Amino acid sequence: MAASVTVSEVRLTHDGADPITAASFEVAARELPEPADGEITVGVGYASLDPSQRIRMRSEGAGFVPPAGVVGTVTATRSDRFAVGDTVLAPGAWASTVTVPAADAEPYDVPDGVPLRHAVGLLGLTGLTAYFGVTRVLRPRPGEKVVVTGAFGGVGQAAAQLVAASGAEVLGVVGGPDKVAGLARLGVRAVDHRSPQWQAEVDRWAPDGVHAVFDNVWGEVSARLVERLRPLGRVALCGQMSGIADAVVPPLPLDNWFRLVTRSLTVQGFRAADFAADNAQARKALAEMIAAGTLDQEIQQAPGLAAAGAAFADLLRGRTVGKLVVEVRA
Repeated sequence: MAASVTVSEVRLTHDGADPITAASFEVAARELPEPADGEITVGVGYASLDPSQRIRMRSEGAGFVPPAGVVGTVTATRSDRFAVGDTVLAPGAWASTVTVPAADAEPYDVPDGVPLRHAVGLLGLTGLTAYFGVTRVLRPRPGEKVVVTGAFGGVGQAAAQLVAASGAEVLGVVGGPDKVAGLARLGVRAVDHRSPQWQAEVDRWAPDGVHAVFDNVWGEVSARLVERLRPLGRVALCGQMSGIADAVVPPLPLDNWFRLVTRSLTVQGFRAADFAADNAQARKALAEMIAAGTLDQEIQQAPGLAAAGAAFADLLRGRTVGKLVVEVRA
């Protein structure tokens, strides 16, 4: 590789604490130096856009390049771990090319028949989060009634299908009839929390109460579901989409927090990083489900870095459908 290479990257145009809109981002060029000892340079194929990136932006200013999980090809290396041409997963950025410590990257063996974009979806952080949240935290049992909130987002889609695969009955809670229809295409029943009848629909589906909740949203919807938990019910706390646009955690408006005691409820927060030692095993299990046709994901693909900012602004306001990725290089 030459001493440096010109790359494109997406930058914030204002203080990150201000509201995020499509105009909050611009694409700019810069020179990327060659990798130092122990580093690799990766040409990005796909980058993941996730709600959690909003939290990081809040404390940054104009010129900040948001982080992203990426999959791509090694174009230069100063590490024995990777050769030029290797496909890797790495903690990158909204950029066409990134340089990262080789120790932070993982080799990615593209499974047969699985599109590369799934590397930052079902086989990336969103899929791993769903897998560990369902199999290690929530642990649904056959015949149980389990609700997944934010069920048509990147994590929610996978979580709902994983719950169904466990033998439990699953109900998704989403925001909008298009997302109800999207989950139906994946074989999952859902209710629209924007409908005044959504709580009654949950009660008809689970007249004796809910056994467990995989929660991606926090806030009002989550509180109403906690009130419907049966004794010994469980909650896996994964995300806080209800406040993500403003990068704040809203209160959980429970009228009676003591019900956690009187009903012997278990509430556990988690991160995929808690189980990182088992990433390879989890990816293998997820890839087998994809190949078997028992796991799928609807993906909204932003066509290039120039489209990333507008797509991310839509994500924060619930206007995207499915898992959001940026196709940086085909």
